[in-house]
Amino acid sequence: MHKPQNFNRRRLLTRMAATAGLASMASIAWAQNTRGSGAEAAGATNSLVFGMVPYLPVQQLVRLYEPIVGLFEKSLGKACRLGSSTDFPQFIDRARAGEFDLIGASPHVARILQREEGFLPLVRATAPLEPVYIVPQSSPAKTLKDLGQQTLLVADPFAVHVLIALRHLRDQGLVPGRDIKLLIAGTQRNGVQRMLKGDAPAAVGSASTLALLPPELSSRFRVLATAPKGLTPMAYLAHPRLGKQVAQVRKNLLDFPRSSEGQAMFKETQHEGFSPLTAQELASVDPLVVEYYNQRAAN
Repeated sequence: MHKPQNFNRRRLLTRMAATAGLASMASIAWAQNTRGSGAEAAGATNSLVFGMVPYLPVQQLVRLYEPIVGLFEKSLGKACRLGSSTDFPQFIDRARAGEFDLIGASPHVARILQREEGFLPLVRATAPLEPVYIVPQSSPAKTLKDLGQQTLLVADPFAVHVLIALRHLRDQGLVPGRDIKLLIAGTQRNGVQRMLKGDAPAAVGSASTLALLPPELSSRFRVLATAPKGLTPMAYLAHPRLGKQVAQVRKNLLDFPRSSEGQAMFKETQHEGFSPLTAQELASVDPLVVEYYNQRAAN
């Protein structure tokens, strides 16, 4: 199986100015990395860091989640910036180090941080997560069995839609690494582009993210099969140090879908809206946490 590159903590923090429409004190940054302890990263500047899992290219994350950054600023009375990481394991490491005050994360990442680090559930995207297997329009494949002994492009072996798809493949008698080789693309868009170039006959994606692709790409592939739906494509949690403010932040998030900004954001992300996130819901994704650690061991 292809081994993803292991990045060390040496990326510099790149700041991006807030675009028009955000509160004047807004400052959005793509934090590939920071130096110092979690307290230094999150507290010394007296500003907030909203950590977002790296499921899309940075430009898209910054653009899509500007309204959430602004909401956190208004809710907590502090400037806020967007931070992330080079990959899922590093994101978890940064969250464990206390570098994020709030996070937007895939449900298995949210469960790990809630269970092991005490992060507090806020809300989740209402839309279910829909992993799909896609092939070029001209592909002769008709079922998943047709992918046996072939290569499957995935954005990241630790992304939740990929973990669901890998478990589903095993249920269908196709063992990843034995019956199907995985090829890491970095992002879903890269996976689609490489598939269309002929690097692999199929790819895994999530329906909501694939819906963001331009027509010149989306018109050239079709869904071969679907995997079981997941709880949500995105969960939001707060660091325990914000415990006294969690109720107000949750309320503001639940009110957000009724605003014009919220309606525009949910139309773009395909996340539908926000629902309260409970500890019981997070516990339901424990099988995906097991799959995540299985993939960590394999990679």
